[in-house]
Amino acid sequence: MALEPDGNRIMTMDEHSMDEQAPQTYEPPEPSGWSDPLTGTDGPRLWDRILGSELARVRRYHRPATVALVEVTGMDDVSRVWGEEIAEQAFIRVARKLAIEIRSSDHIARVERLRFAVLLTETDEIAAINFVERVRQAIDQQPGEAGVAIGWASPATATDLREAMASAEARLVAELALVEDGAI
Repeated sequence: MALEPDGNRIMTMDEHSMDEQAPQTYEPPEPSGWSDPLTGTDGPRLWDRILGSELARVRRYHRPATVALVEVTGMDDVSRVWGEEIAEQAFIRVARKLAIEIRSSDHIARVERLRFAVLLTETDEIAAINFVERVRQAIDQQPGEAGVAIGWASPATATDLREAMASAEARLVAELALVEDGAI
C-alpha cells in the first residue's frame, strides 16, 4: 500500500479504473400527471382517460383498436459507455421517433420509466404489425445502443381494451426475456 507524505493512502490505477467502471444505470423520472415533460408525450393519467374513452367507442361501434406497449432497452449500456446525460438524450430521441411513427389519430403516452403505451385506433392486431415494423426500423437507424421491445394486442371480443393491455404486456415480457438472453 502506497502512502502520500501526509500519511493518506494513494489509490492505484487499477483502483481508479474500477471506480470509473462502476455500473451506471439510466433511470428517468417516473412519469406522472397528464403529460410527460421529458419526452413531450402524454402522461399516464391522460392515457387512462384515453383508454376509457376508446373502450367506450370500441364497444359502441365495434371498431378495431390495438394497444402496443413499447419498452426502451439498452439504456444501461448507453449510460455505462457514454454517461447519464447522453443516455437521457438517447431516450428522448427514441421517444420522439415513436411519436413520429404514429398516425395523428393514434395516441402515445409514457406510462412507466422506460415504457410507452400506444393506442392504434381503427387498427386490428394484424395491421398493427406495420406499426411495429416501422418503429423497429426507425429505432434501428438511430445511432447508439438503445432499442425497443414491443408487445401488442387487440381485444379478442372487440369489447375489452384492458384485456388487450394484459395480452400486450405478456407479449412484451416475453420479448424482453429474449432481449435479455441476447436472442434478439
